[in-house]
Amino acid sequence: MNDEARARIAANDRLLKAVITLLAIKDPGLLDELDIIFALADEEGGALAETDRRTRVHLKQELELIRNLASSALETAH
Repeated sequence: MNDEARARIAANDRLLKAVITLLAIKDPGLLDELDIIFALADEEGGALAETDRRTRVHLKQELELIRNLASSALETAH
């Protein structure tokens, strides 16, 4: 993978995190709902469940990071 592709992936990752964080600030229950969706997908074996363990761990870490960012933003705003 070249530097251009790495930079694009990193930019997309940050943009997606920012958008999800913004949505979570507007709707504090959003991240809990995402947790439910992924849990249901795991139980039902759908397309979302077809991931390896590392992906699931990374997803959980990313959602926790976003949850912390949204919480910090809400605390700062109030």
